[in-house]
Amino acid sequence: MDEQWRVLLNEYLAGTVGGMAGLIVGYPFDTVKVRLQHPETAGKYTHGLLRTFRTIIAEERLVGLFKGITSPMITLAPLNGLVFGGYGYFLRLQGQAGTGQVPTLGQVALAGAATGVLASTITTPTELLKIRQQTLTSPRGLPSTRAVLAGIWRRQGVTGLYRGFTATVLRDAGYGPYFFAYELTTRLSPPSPLTPLLAGAIAGIIGWAATFPFDVIKTRVQSVDRPARDAVGAAAAYRSTWSTARASLREEGWGVFWRGIWPTLIRAVPVNMATFGAFELALHFLRQPAQPPAAYPP
Repeated sequence: MDEQWRVLLNEYLAGTVGGMAGLIVGYPFDTVKVRLQHPETAGKYTHGLLRTFRTIIAEERLVGLFKGITSPMITLAPLNGLVFGGYGYFLRLQGQAGTGQVPTLGQVALAGAATGVLASTITTPTELLKIRQQTLTSPRGLPSTRAVLAGIWRRQGVTGLYRGFTATVLRDAGYGPYFFAYELTTRLSPPSPLTPLLAGAIAGIIGWAATFPFDVIKTRVQSVDRPARDAVGAAAAYRSTWSTARASLREEGWGVFWRGIWPTLIRAVPVNMATFGAFELALHFLRQPAQPPAAYPP
């Protein structure tokens, strides 16, 4: 196997392992975030993060926190492999990875943002299915991922699966500051087995804080089916990224764009510690003795 393909495959496999670890650790927090952001369920959970956790468990049992996890486990975990592999690939396109040269932080941010745009082509339908299941509050009768997919496909076809694509692209461009923060923290920290954990935690916080309003908009666009035009021809409130942002601001003020930020930031710490820790460990075992160290992560 060509050495460049071997490096890419190792990064992909290690990234997939990291994605699985991060998904299991952080999924309950993601469910809480979606419940707080969704306009039809936000009013039910008004007493803070811990109270929301308790309410979901009391009404829907522990399984309620993991509603919709099948779709992201099948797709988002391998997608995380694509993100890690893609990040290294975009660095190599800039002539840095594998050359022994240290990439600039600007190149790191550019490679991360490009990776996010690429990943959004897979993230959009995956998160659409996940959100449609997470916003169902009934403890019984939860439709399967396949049933949700079939319903969307029957009503709207492939375009329905890409509802919220623009908002997803804007949010996933946050991989730029995400990898920037990871790389900067790593360079400023003393060499230690704990450095990837610290850098991962900081990267998760920075990455989410940089693009969180777009995540709120994405959740609102994807969580409901709305016609492109209403009965009198005016733009529907949740028709697009722009109309959703305007309607949300008009009805609920600026604070709506940060709704659910605390469970997200709290979740980002263990999730990205698990993701980067598992990635580094998996890459260590996958890396051949003759293979030069990958440029990402250092």
